[in-house]
Amino acid sequence: MTGTGTWLSLAVPVLLMLLLARAIWAFTAVEICARWLVTSARRTPVPPTQEAVPWLVVLLPMLREQSIAAQAVAAFTALDYPRDRAAIVVVTTERETSARAEQRRRLAALAACAPLTAERLRGLFPAARCREVAETVNAADPSVRLRVLTELFDAEPTTAEIVATLTAGPAGARLPLVHLHQPDLGGRKAGQLNFALDRLSEILGPLGWNEHDHADNTYTVVYDADAVPDSRTLQAFAATAAAHRARTGRAPALIQQQRLPLLARRPFPAGPTGLLLAGEWVYQLRRSLGIELARIRLHRCLTASRLPEAARMWLRPMVYAVGCGMAVHLPAVRAIGGFPEPMEDLGTGHRLSLLGADLTTAPVAVLDEPYTEPSGLANLHAMAFTSSARPDRHAAAVAHLPTTLSRPARAVLLAREWADEAAWLIGAPLITAAVVSAWWAGPAWVAVAAAGLLLHGPVTTARLLAWAPRLHATVHPPLRRQLPRPAPAHPRALIAAGPLQPFVRLAGPWRWIWQKSTGHHRGFGKTER
Repeated sequence: MTGTGTWLSLAVPVLLMLLLARAIWAFTAVEICARWLVTSARRTPVPPTQEAVPWLVVLLPMLREQSIAAQAVAAFTALDYPRDRAAIVVVTTERETSARAEQRRRLAALAACAPLTAERLRGLFPAARCREVAETVNAADPSVRLRVLTELFDAEPTTAEIVATLTAGPAGARLPLVHLHQPDLGGRKAGQLNFALDRLSEILGPLGWNEHDHADNTYTVVYDADAVPDSRTLQAFAATAAAHRARTGRAPALIQQQRLPLLARRPFPAGPTGLLLAGEWVYQLRRSLGIELARIRLHRCLTASRLPEAARMWLRPMVYAVGCGMAVHLPAVRAIGGFPEPMEDLGTGHRLSLLGADLTTAPVAVLDEPYTEPSGLANLHAMAFTSSARPDRHAAAVAHLPTTLSRPARAVLLAREWADEAAWLIGAPLITAAVVSAWWAGPAWVAVAAAGLLLHGPVTTARLLAWAPRLHATVHPPLRRQLPRPAPAHPRALIAAGPLQPFVRLAGPWRWIWQKSTGHHRGFGKTER
């Protein structure tokens, strides 16, 4: 058989069946998880008894978050929870201050740009301020543009300065606020989180906590600074932990609150770029429901099932934890060596999955922002790819710890993760080639290709757009203010462009691979939204 014959008679049918199977799974998982989330959010969490109420340390690492720091502090300190059992910890970093001296030397070159774009100011100002600063400088006379830009730069307070002011302000918040400032030690978000972990006695000690007596009833809860939580969030974590203990006799190692990218603080740009970014927003919502939430629910179901281990081994997923609403049992995070770099959430999920730890979900969601800039999105995808591409490193990091999984089960998890990463890199081009070749493979395969393509793209996109308002309405912010929701300008075009979205996700990983191979990669910066 020739190469063309093998492609048309074997490879194309296999790839098209995989496309259809994946499309059916994604659509079904999205529907089931969206319904579960909407239904669960209607229930009021049942708080545990006073002695069983867990200690919760809510960690908010911040870097160049001047525009939203006050909003985040106000929202999280207003959460409903016993005041003597929780603390809100903002972790700022000296890296932000150290970078300003180098950034200041760039101002002359930036002021000479005509026009100065918001993209060129990324890293010098908070993302939400870049456009306003660029417009102000562009409107100034050329002879004073450098002075205007310099004054704006010097007047911008650091995040640490803003948070210090908030911490020293008048009392009245429902929960205590603690401000930690990390020295310039390098690293990323995980480093700020681990800095806080080393100071839990300083954070919770004033409330009567000590690690020897209370570690088993303590959770560290991680959020992004731009998140807006549900007012019932901490009560939901406590109720979920108590219910899991009552059902299994063990504390869950991870309680994942579902992140919904439905907070539209900034609009998508106009034109094709905005359409692709809106498509990525829809994809992120689909991933949140159909992959992240679906995998944890499947993991929990398999853990409690009576299926033989040989069957569970092939069904058990590698869970992707998300660092926006991620509550990790303190003994678990200590055991895995703290939060891993470069992405604390994916690494934590991988390590706990490989240990066969108990993982579960909280019944209320948290809102965060979708990406409205292409560069931030590409950086996110590249960083997520590098964090997921080497699960063997996470396996090696926890190899000395006791696990409930057999060696073959861990090997299957690793193999599945490598297969996912390979599909990320080459899946879209291969599937596209198979869809194009379906005409020559036969009429039946044309039908399979059409069904898979429509279900994977337009049909699922349309359903997600229909679910978005209901999901957004499930989150009740603690300050009772109305939150903006993404509303695409051209929903029909967005639905039609659904099949293109897998190619958008290729840009970050392939750009990273090219930069690494040519020696031009300089590390990951802050992933700006």
